[in-house]
Amino acid sequence: MTTAKGPVKGRRHSPRGREADVVVVGAGLAGLSTAHGLREAGLEPLVLEARDRVGGRTFSEPIGDGAVVELGGQWLAVGNDRMGAFAAEAGAPLFRTWTQGTDLMELSGDLRRQRGQVPPLRPAALLDVALARFRLDRLVGQVPVREPWRAARAEELDGRTVGDWLDRTVRSREGRALLDTAFTTVWGADPHRLNLLQALAYIGSTGKFDNLTTTKLHHRITGGAARVAQWLAAGLGDRVLLQAPVTHVDTAPAGGGVEVVHARGTVRARRVVVAVPPQLAADIVFTPDLPHARRAALRAVPMGSVTKVSAVYAAPFWRERGLSGRALTTRGPLTGVFDNSPVGEEVPGVLVGFVPGAAAREFAGRPEAERRRLVLETLARLFGAEAAEPEAYFEKDWSSDPWSRGGYFGLPALGAMNGSVRLLSEPAGPVHWAGSETVLKDYGGMEGAVSSGERAAAEVLAALGTGVEQHV
Repeated sequence: MTTAKGPVKGRRHSPRGREADVVVVGAGLAGLSTAHGLREAGLEPLVLEARDRVGGRTFSEPIGDGAVVELGGQWLAVGNDRMGAFAAEAGAPLFRTWTQGTDLMELSGDLRRQRGQVPPLRPAALLDVALARFRLDRLVGQVPVREPWRAARAEELDGRTVGDWLDRTVRSREGRALLDTAFTTVWGADPHRLNLLQALAYIGSTGKFDNLTTTKLHHRITGGAARVAQWLAAGLGDRVLLQAPVTHVDTAPAGGGVEVVHARGTVRARRVVVAVPPQLAADIVFTPDLPHARRAALRAVPMGSVTKVSAVYAAPFWRERGLSGRALTTRGPLTGVFDNSPVGEEVPGVLVGFVPGAAAREFAGRPEAERRRLVLETLARLFGAEAAEPEAYFEKDWSSDPWSRGGYFGLPALGAMNGSVRLLSEPAGPVHWAGSETVLKDYGGMEGAVSSGERAAAEVLAALGTGVEQHV
């Protein structure tokens, strides 16, 4: 990307006014990284954000002494270099996720300890799961991560769910319960809702199935991932406008360019980048309307369902007992639990857990006090009575968040990977697209979000040519 030094010469207006070079819809990591790239190249972006904060699906709450609990995206995998570089520039160094000690598994009514990668299953179930993972990884190796539709059996795989595959592959009840729980925890949806081709490409981005909970949970960001979004927004200054949900984009207004209508006014620009989840982008009115295939693509990626909870303790007491803080339980309502304590020697202990899929929707319908009780009962079963008495408790139901409508990411419908999903990253006239659902490598993650933003910025710069001195 070529960078123009200094402000755009001859600018006749403030980005808070009715004109900008490029309007970016959404101040999550994708939108902010887009605007950052455009600004670095000398253009004037204006970011319109519906929420009263930046960060999108990254979100933290303070717990004192500079520590936070992270209620949204937080983990970086091996190779997430762009997000890591942004964190370093933001003064928020990475640290290793705590994994030392013994893992726990609650299965078939028993609490079992797991050391190493071999799950503590009965012999028949252990063999069943081992064969299933071998066959799954063999399929993963046949699917190009960045272009899964080029796989030899792409059409067949795109028309099946993960649940269908498990039905045909896994025979033991215990093995099936374990794999169902693992898939639901990672995707935020039950296996019969997961597109098999998408799942294979997603697994392929980490290398193999076992890496989903190891490679994917490699590093965290000191002070929380939301610090990166806040740093990007600070660099943009008044070019970020909050509480400004976009309702209408006119790509053929009188006088040319594009016109973007939001809750606080109207902005004229040369291009627009939509950087919100496809499900939300589908609600924006476009004039003239988007091509049918593009609109179908937006509708084909509904979000998963997940509630993320955190319990805060005076110290990570489980470490003294030789436990890693990691646990998988098929009993619920939590399915996966992890040590989420801040970095340092004398730090509060934090256990983070997830209620995913159909269980999340049922869980959300219960009274707040009952939800808390059920979560703490689960933690006490796993880690002992001390876990039932946290100093603080936090809960975030992403499905009830009107500007996300679910988590962790969009889940392609059957047939969509071979068809409409391929369009999610392609510009539609002067409308460009960013967001973690518009990439296949690092799909749904923070690295995918920032890489999509950098791609969208490069597309806009290419479309506008080198004449950054031209204005609306």
